[in-house]
Amino acid sequence: MLEQAAGLLAWDEQTYMPPGGSADRARQKAALSGVIHERLTSKDMGRLVRALKKRELSADGVIILRETERNWRRASSIPNDLVREIAHTQSMAIEAWARARQENKFKLLEPWLGKMVCLRQREAECVGYGDVPYDALLDDFEPGAKSRDIDAIFSRLKAKLVPIAEKILGEPQPAPVKAPGKCPLEGQRAFIMQVCTSIGFDLGRGRLDTSPHPFTMGAGNDVRITVRYDECDPTYALFPALHETGHALYEQGFLEKYSGTPLAEAVSAGLHESQSRLWENMVGRGMPFWSFHYPGLQKAFPGLKKTPLPEFYRGINAVRRSFIRTAADEITYNLHIMLRYDVEAAIFGGKIKTGEIPSYWNERFEEYLGIPVPDDARGCLQDIHWAVGSFGYFPTYALGNLYAAQFWAAIRWRVPGLEECIASGDTGPLLGWLRKNVHRHGKRYRAAELLEKATGEKLNEDYFIGYVKEKYGPLYGIRL
Repeated sequence: MLEQAAGLLAWDEQTYMPPGGSADRARQKAALSGVIHERLTSKDMGRLVRALKKRELSADGVIILRETERNWRRASSIPNDLVREIAHTQSMAIEAWARARQENKFKLLEPWLGKMVCLRQREAECVGYGDVPYDALLDDFEPGAKSRDIDAIFSRLKAKLVPIAEKILGEPQPAPVKAPGKCPLEGQRAFIMQVCTSIGFDLGRGRLDTSPHPFTMGAGNDVRITVRYDECDPTYALFPALHETGHALYEQGFLEKYSGTPLAEAVSAGLHESQSRLWENMVGRGMPFWSFHYPGLQKAFPGLKKTPLPEFYRGINAVRRSFIRTAADEITYNLHIMLRYDVEAAIFGGKIKTGEIPSYWNERFEEYLGIPVPDDARGCLQDIHWAVGSFGYFPTYALGNLYAAQFWAAIRWRVPGLEECIASGDTGPLLGWLRKNVHRHGKRYRAAELLEKATGEKLNEDYFIGYVKEKYGPLYGIRL
């Protein structure tokens, strides 16, 4: 309950908190983080863990103990003062990031970012690692994953994906989707609410708000998602909303009887991301989905009435070199992630210092995407992750894409008439499959084990490659 309360403070910080509240919120979060850490690492917790390890437990009890012990051991290795300092720095860095991004000045964030890197390095040393310090941070988001695993997966994926991207990028590109005239924010919000609830988001246990960076917070009976809007482009908020709804559906899909235990928690960030990417892309950028929802979009935004559905479909799936990760297409998105992974590996591998991040980013970005970065706001300042210290999180986005493609292949095989159901506005069979095979398990299985149980196969990047070839070959009229 304390962790959920801390989450609500973090949500408020990025939505409704007045700008002047940063310093107070930093102290509040630091105090609460300290209390949580003290409880988790207390002598009583240690005695309980040791005592239960000697008992014969139920299958559920074994999992609950396993995950609690993992959290207890990790937390016990980190001093309480470090936990408090990280929480305090997060709040100050978030405020600095928002100003730096708005004013396009990396130097406004640099001092706090440098401090956060040092704090996370200290954390990695406290926790311990096998090969490199970065592994300790990666393990916090994708339990059991190692840098060498990510290196191998990214190497294979890059070798297969880059030729596809280059071929598509060499083709004439469809025009971007634009609705003539303004798209009022209230109209966008109403349409987004209708779409998100139609695919299963329970507004009785959730809400939609606005923030500088879209995110999902909460679990179970209180799940909150945020987006940001553009009055000239209704899809700017729509696809992040579908993305965050995918996260929310996962959080709302745990079994109520396990609430408050690891069996009602996400197994990993990569698995979480697979749910958001599946709903955003496999479903939300698919023709069946828009066969049903496009008339509603045209009604909400009359400027689109002259845009035929096939033209709209090509527009929302256009492959372009672009600066912003959250707006990137399915083909180039993983290149954005590989760039961020390179930067994080360089930071914690001692290859670059905090002040060198912009130049290193810009150099790598042009290598990956083929266009020069015009400014820091569209470069290394675009994401909030590093300001809050979430180093090790970015690789899970690419893992999520691979998990999603593999889940999608299994669902299409095992749910007869899936596309027809989606085209009729019924995503119930899809959500039902995910509830049964992914959501309800919580942390019962590790990510790799859950993927194999659900799909019958270990992680295989060829499912993603097959998916993009099947979709984008016909879309561009080329052989991939």
